[in-house]
Amino acid sequence: MHDPRKPDLVALKRVLRYIRGTLDHGLQLHVSSTSQLNAYTDVDWAGCPVTRRSTSGYCVFLGDNLLS
Repeated sequence: MHDPRKPDLVALKRVLRYIRGTLDHGLQLHVSSTSQLNAYTDVDWAGCPVTRRSTSGYCVFLGDNLLS
């Protein structure tokens, strides 16, 4: 950034505090027969009859391990 402002510095501090507080977090991956990365999504476009809002979801697997 060529001109950081106070809100930018506040956001940076928040990110750094989050990182400092989660250093011991991680993913536990189990042995899998494959290392293939698969992603699945589902979307309901404007499915709510009242608000016409959409709903979406996703999951990502690395082999047999759910990542996200």
